[in-house]
Amino acid sequence: MPAKRKKLRTGWMLASLGLMLFSAGCTDNAALKQEILQAAAKQEQIASYRFNGSLELHADSSLLGSGQTSPMTIALFSLLKDSKLDYSGLTSLEPARMESDVKVTPAGGSAIDIPILIKDSKLYFHMPPLNQPDEYMMLPIPSSQTGAASGANADSLKNTGKLTSELSQKLWEGIDPHWLSTAKEPVTLPGGDTGKKIVLTVDKKNEKAFSDYWTASAPSLMELLKTNGLVQAGPAADAWTTVLKQIVWSAPSTVELVVDSQGFIREQRWDVTFHTGASTNVSRVVWDQTLSELNQTPPFTKEAPAKQKSLDQLLKLVKPAPAAQK
Repeated sequence: MPAKRKKLRTGWMLASLGLMLFSAGCTDNAALKQEILQAAAKQEQIASYRFNGSLELHADSSLLGSGQTSPMTIALFSLLKDSKLDYSGLTSLEPARMESDVKVTPAGGSAIDIPILIKDSKLYFHMPPLNQPDEYMMLPIPSSQTGAASGANADSLKNTGKLTSELSQKLWEGIDPHWLSTAKEPVTLPGGDTGKKIVLTVDKKNEKAFSDYWTASAPSLMELLKTNGLVQAGPAADAWTTVLKQIVWSAPSTVELVVDSQGFIREQRWDVTFHTGASTNVSRVVWDQTLSELNQTPPFTKEAPAKQKSLDQLLKLVKPAPAAQK
């Protein structure tokens, strides 16, 4: 009898040990979701940073929607729908300043370099088809006091940290924690810090549930953009809301976030496939971005260009000639 009790006790010990090891290997999905929400909220604390990223687009024309689309939007979409964008630069939110170098490489075409500068409430950019080699387009960025509160203005640029935080929280707050997982090994970040990778996976099991969640969330995301002055309310915004609601996500799609030891989101990788509405044509977006030198003094180097061309001057060049009088 004692031998039997000893065997039974040993069996319970082994079972308990196995359960402990199994539990240690399981992911606390609810905790992962909470980490993401806390990191999203903390993004509002970032006032300056260096950024590097790329964006690969393989977009179907159904993304333009069925409504009226401006010729400029169609031309820009035609240029970018199958392309890769590489970009890097520095940003400071107070005062609002940004300098970036963007390279657009259309499929089968030559790369286009577009330097961009925001300084002293002005946006400067060099577009090779529109500008001479040393010439930049200049667009003034109005303040809300000048009656531009309904569109992008200097105040809304200062609030981009808050907006980014709110958008992230809105996007992640309703996801199912079981869609999340984490990498076993930490990620080494620029500067030597380490981060924790959290992955959202859209597979065949949850693609419908995620698409339903996206459809329900899209209007509130657009409302945040309008409230913060980055999208102007009107038919164009309504059309984009309709398109966003019609997006159907498909497997395989993943969203990877790397949260550093301070709780900031330092890296993101979105590799997503989807179609819109009744169209079965698949679009794919692959976006990578890394942030570094958070809340450090950015070493800005670009100055306002000497040769500038206003938007009014550009519009005069493309304005059709008046019809000849008979």
